[in-house]
Order: sequence, then C-alpha cells, then structure tokens
Amino acid sequence: MDHAGRRLRLRQTAPQGDILILSASYVPRNYPAEIYPFHQDATFRYFTGLKEPDAALLIKDDGTEILFVTEPDPDDVIWTGPVPGADALAAQAGIRNTANYADLGKYLTAHTLWIEPYDFRLKLRLAAWLSITPDQLSARASRELGRAIIELRAHKDPDEIAELNEAITLTKRMISSAQAVLEPGRLESDILAALLAPAIANERDQAFNPIVTVHGETLHNSGYSHRIEPDDMLVIDCGAESPEGYCADITRTLPASGIFSAKKQILYDAVLAAQHAGIEQTKVPGTTQYEVHIAACRALTEALKHLGLMRGNVDDAVSCGAHALFMPHGIGHMLGLDAHDMENYGDDVGYAPGTQRSKQFGLDALRLARKLEPGFVLTVEPGCYFIPELIDRWAATNHLSEFINYDMVNKYRDMRGIRIEDDILILASGSIVLGPGIDK
Repeated sequence: MDHAGRRLRLRQTAPQGDILILSASYVPRNYPAEIYPFHQDATFRYFTGLKEPDAALLIKDDGTEILFVTEPDPDDVIWTGPVPGADALAAQAGIRNTANYADLGKYLTAHTLWIEPYDFRLKLRLAAWLSITPDQLSARASRELGRAIIELRAHKDPDEIAELNEAITLTKRMISSAQAVLEPGRLESDILAALLAPAIANERDQAFNPIVTVHGETLHNSGYSHRIEPDDMLVIDCGAESPEGYCADITRTLPASGIFSAKKQILYDAVLAAQHAGIEQTKVPGTTQYEVHIAACRALTEALKHLGLMRGNVDDAVSCGAHALFMPHGIGHMLGLDAHDMENYGDDVGYAPGTQRSKQFGLDALRLARKLEPGFVLTVEPGCYFIPELIDRWAATNHLSEFINYDMVNKYRDMRGIRIEDDILILASGSIVLGPGIDK
C-alpha cells in the first residue's frame, strides 16, 4: 500500500492548513484496563497503515509529516510483550518525524484542520487540546478536508481491490462452512460457530458482527438463540477483513432443509431478480446508485405484483414508496476499510454537493445515491421482508392501498425475510462482482 503517496495526494487536494488525523483509542469495557477488542480508525489506517492506538498524524501546510505516538510504559512489557517504538512505527509508515502523543496539543494552531471524531472520548480530548468546547469543535471541523479524504478513499486502487477480493474469498469459505452444518434442529449459534471457524483459523477479524438468523425480517438481528425449524430460511450477513483491514460484506439466504418451499422459492427468485436488475444498472456508464436502487425496487415490485401482493402501475408504486413495505432499506453502501465505508463522514459520502437525502420512508435509508465512478466499490443488497408490525401499521390506515393488497399480504405475513448481497467494483466500461463467486 502506498501510504506516502496517499498523504501526498491529500496534501495536494485538501485546503490550506495543517491536517490532523487521529487514530482510534482504546475503549474500556468495564474498567480502564479491561478493553474491547481494538479496531483502528479507517482514515488513520488509510494514510499510515498503522494499527497503533492513541496516535496521530499531522501533515503540515509545508508538507512536513509528524507521527505522534503514545510512549509505552516499560512495565507494560509483562502484559503486552515488546512493542515497537515511535521510530519503528514511523519507518513502517514512511514518516520521518515523530513526537509524543501527550504533547500533541502544543502543535495545534488556529490553522489546524480536523474532521470531527465519532468517538466522544477523542472529541473531548481534541477539544481540550484546542482549548475550545466540544460544540465549537463540531462547528469548526473542516468539511472540505472531509470531502478531500472521501474522494481519495472512494476510488480504490489495484492493491485495495486485491485486498477486497481476498476478504471475499475468505468470506466464501465462512459461508460454505456454515452451510455444511445447517440443518433443522440446530441453533443459530451452532451455525455462527461454523461460520467464524475459517476466520479464527486465519486470525482474521470480522468486518462487523455477523447476522445469522431465521428472523430475517429484523434487519439487524443480533441474537443467535433460535432453533432452526425444517421450513425456516436462514439469513447470513457477514464479512471477513483482509490482512490490511479491507472488508467483505456478503449476504445469503439459505433454506434450512436444503430446498425452499414453493412459496418461499418464488419470493427468493423475486429478490434474486431485483439484485440482478440492480447489478445490471451498475454496468451503465454514468449511472447513479439512486438509479440502481430504483431498478431493483421496480423488479421487486413487478414480482410482487405478479404474486398479487402489489397492484397498479409499477412506476407509480415505486415513486410513492409503496414497495418500501417489503424493502424498507437502501440498495447498498460504499465498501472499503469499513463495511459501511466512511459512514462517519455523513451524507457527503453518498450524496453529491447540492443534493439531499429523501425523507420518504425507504428512500431515507439510501446511504449512497451519487453518480458511480470507476474505482468505487459498493454493495447491492435487495431484500423482501414481511414485518408484521409494519404491515399492521400501514394496513390500519389503508396506506397506499391502491398499490398494496393487504388481504394477500396477510397471507404471507409469516414469510419473515430474504436478502441477497454482493460486492461490486465500478469500472470505466461497466462493473464486476468481486470475489470468486458465491452460490446463490
């Protein structure tokens, strides 16, 4: 990875001023020395390649680079073993100058640029260094610096693509391992254990806590206690990290008994058609992720109309958001050093300047809507969900009943949820699905 080249390009494209980028910090679990597993801030890792906590990078206006590192306590060696010093870390990152992290405040001036930390501990720490309040810190954060970082990180180079492919390859092994033990009578936690085994064997972190659930209608289901019944569908949404921290994000919906019932097969095929429509739209030069979303929603609506769950004109139904009863989320997001890459930068990542996120239910969850450019990596992940509470709320007021057949919907209310997700690289001449290919 050319971290030095990335820093140079940032210095050339960012506004004038000293650029400050903070690493992540340890997060205590129940007392200061008992911490959650450390995960590095993606921006700091992007520009340094380092996984060091409580560190910082300062790129001065004249191009001088300084790496700030927390000096280790010599007595900590009995707990941690030998750790690299400041000079070794700086050499690893290709940075000449080092300083003590505790002295960082002395280097900050009225001309320092920063992005607002998402960890409130770092926010308080940085505000104290700058002698301002946390509210002032937020107001003075450089949106222009954030946009410069976004444009660099959004366009993946060949080394990054190789890392993403490696992460997806391991994720394929994880899903195959889970599928090998999937059978009625198992607990979701049994499948989770098998899913994680290949990653643990390779000392790889997860890009996020995996979803392994028979209740796919709960989009971010985090429990693993349900027993799998013969007619269940199991949603597995997971992703391994590569050696350099790049994330896979893959979802598959699997029949517990090896074959879907006829009713569920039709719904599964509807989601598969929606994903195919979305991926095909990514191949259109100059398309936007909004158009990818709409293409998938139209395909899903067509299929649901064929089943009698929806009715009326498809374009009108999608325009007013009737399909969101069945797919209340966006089609996907950026992917890179985070699973939801650069989500901490807000809508500057997914929306072009001058455009705003829709307030319509369903569309308000579309994280990425901008024009797709070569080098972007993103997910395409349509789903179809039968959420009883949402169905009842809409049906109580006959909401959009000109497009939704609630009598028929109620016959499907126990279908739960289906989602299919792949990771897509945008090319100048179209797009490709990354990875070795995962059965679906």
